[in-house]
Amino acid sequence: MKTFFVLILLLFIGTRSEAQFFKKLGQKIKDQAGWRTDRKADQKINQGFDTLETLPGKINNKKKATKSNSRDTLKNKRSSGNAKPTADANDMTPSDGQVTVALSSNSVFTGGSITITGESVKYKNFTQVEITVNGPSVKDTKLVTLAADGKYSAAWTAPDKIGDYKITVKSSDKKVQQSSTVTVYALPQMGNWADDNIDAINKAQDNLKEAVAKVEDAISPNDKATLEKKVSELDEKIADVVKLFKDLNTAGKQTADLVKSAKHIPPNLAGNLSDLNNNLADNAREMKSFEKITDQHKPQDNTICEYLVMVNEACAAFSAVTNFWSLSLKTILLNITLDKAVPKAVDVVNTNGMQIDAPHDFIPKEVAKIFSIAKFDAESLQSKLGKIKAGAGIAGDVIQYATDVLMKTYCGVFKGEIKHDFTINFRNKDGVTWWKYGVVMQGALSLRYPKDGSKGKVIKMKGNIEGNATKFTFYENVAVEDGFQEGSKGKIQVIELKVIKPAAVPFVSSQSDVAGFGAFARTVVTPACFNIMIDAEYDVDANKIKIYLGTPLVDFSPAVVNQLIFVEVGADLLPYIKRMMFPIHPVFRTLGSVVRDHNEFSMDKDAKGNLSFSGKANKHLGNKTDKIEHDLNFSISARKE
Repeated sequence: MKTFFVLILLLFIGTRSEAQFFKKLGQKIKDQAGWRTDRKADQKINQGFDTLETLPGKINNKKKATKSNSRDTLKNKRSSGNAKPTADANDMTPSDGQVTVALSSNSVFTGGSITITGESVKYKNFTQVEITVNGPSVKDTKLVTLAADGKYSAAWTAPDKIGDYKITVKSSDKKVQQSSTVTVYALPQMGNWADDNIDAINKAQDNLKEAVAKVEDAISPNDKATLEKKVSELDEKIADVVKLFKDLNTAGKQTADLVKSAKHIPPNLAGNLSDLNNNLADNAREMKSFEKITDQHKPQDNTICEYLVMVNEACAAFSAVTNFWSLSLKTILLNITLDKAVPKAVDVVNTNGMQIDAPHDFIPKEVAKIFSIAKFDAESLQSKLGKIKAGAGIAGDVIQYATDVLMKTYCGVFKGEIKHDFTINFRNKDGVTWWKYGVVMQGALSLRYPKDGSKGKVIKMKGNIEGNATKFTFYENVAVEDGFQEGSKGKIQVIELKVIKPAAVPFVSSQSDVAGFGAFARTVVTPACFNIMIDAEYDVDANKIKIYLGTPLVDFSPAVVNQLIFVEVGADLLPYIKRMMFPIHPVFRTLGSVVRDHNEFSMDKDAKGNLSFSGKANKHLGNKTDKIEHDLNFSISARKE
């Protein structure tokens, strides 16, 4: 753990020092604006890019394509899973404390339980978070001890009174809090607990039918018949899923009717029903996330190739229904029918004093009968899904036929990969680095064009660069920043606790998607990802291909930041926990800055006539004596399939 000095003005805010010296010093720095980290940090980063020329004009149909897709731009909201950034991610002003909160479900039946999880800072006497529940019947407060990594977990059992309950978690230093709301509903409403799941899967089915209809107008009768057969088989699986959800609604209603006269739900049953409720909530939440994204995505043009892409995206919503999901659901239903305990959930129920009251000890046996039909549905569904490629969703066959057969039949396809990394270095007047960060990215490249429109000298293509960050690097030593050195005079000490970098996966999700999520649905499950539209022009006579970056449909959002958690020790010698954000540039800006100067590549042809192209480039701005230095790298390779 390193110790350094930091930000006299910004860190002085919130410090309870009574010393007039520090008050005067803080005011002096404020007046002189000696330390300007609270200004837009993006202004610093942009200095290196401001000299770059604007993007060159795109190919002829750019204007129309951009207009139709500009409203479709999405933001990747995947963060590190830790503290949320401030409203303006470029504002580097330190804030008090750190705490996060997440609920396993936003609704639960009376007597059921949910799990509250999150993170705060564990440091010396700061070892607990305070959880308060406010609602129609209770105001409970309890302290929960943080684990060594600062994470916490607590279970909450819903009371008998229905309504909305606000769950608030206060940070370990009591300086900041986060809240979330859970709705407690009466047991009779268990007859509707799968309604959201049914609505989501029906909407996904409608979207798929619409996308398939557009494809069928442009393919041969034989291919149309095969596609319809694949979709019909998917419809049967969807019907099985809907039947399962409806039977769960029926079982929920019958269970609610059964336990009306019971004072308390038996512990095993309460725990298992809570798990079932959370499972349904997770599935509905995931499907709705896919639905929202696919609804916003429109085809880049009206060709068969883009319609096939839309079929793939429409299928993505069904990726929430996999053999893994059905197996977990089957396990819960098996526990219900066997009256088998779910240890963690039952511990929660027993802790709250919920025991079986005679003469209602017949309840577990009756509930086992009630849920037997749903259990059979789940076993049947899991058996069918188990025959699909491991991890794939129920729409896997349709996706495979659309992308591997129809796309290659009616479209020319280039597939490959891109790699991009950059580093930005900030130095003080003496040439010493005080802030440096970098990102390593990798992605899949796809280009496509209708074969029936590829007879000219220049073949125009549409496509996407889809990928994610595989590594983040970050270094800071604000103690040597010019403004700080002038203002702090070593009078305020800060102890670094930890650096939180954005989550990154060490592989490219678009190249490892066995579940058939689809490009835009993958943004729901992949942190720090991007999807940038591209156009390409292949000059057949010159054997050259040019690529042009278009609209970023998905890019790093303000939630993708580096975070510094530290303890400030002021004149009163008391520790104050602080959090500071360091912004990260979106991919479109850094990748675009190097690609627009190196966007032409030679098309190679091997002995068998197979086409491919590749290339790499570096762009360096500044040098080791400059206050800001950029280093950007890019490589690309693709082959015609």
